[in-house]
Amino acid sequence: MAQKEYDTYVLTDPGTVPDEQQNVELIVRDLNPEDRRNKYRSFFAKANVSKDKSRYADVLWIRLGRGQLLDEPWSIEVHEEIDKFA
Repeated sequence: MAQKEYDTYVLTDPGTVPDEQQNVELIVRDLNPEDRRNKYRSFFAKANVSKDKSRYADVLWIRLGRGQLLDEPWSIEVHEEIDKFA
């Protein structure tokens, strides 16, 4: 399976976020979807997140509140997509 890339916004100081988070619920955007029409689609996901970029297979790019991209990516393992509006 090909490596997927996601991004998300962190509204607090990234230094205060724990190095490892299990089953966290967050909003992510798929940066390389299979269907190009879904390129800018964001969704709620339940996932494991780590600051160690080699911990999980997929890449998570972190953006700060105003959209600045952090230099180092984190890793993510998405368990499920959550439909909050159903």
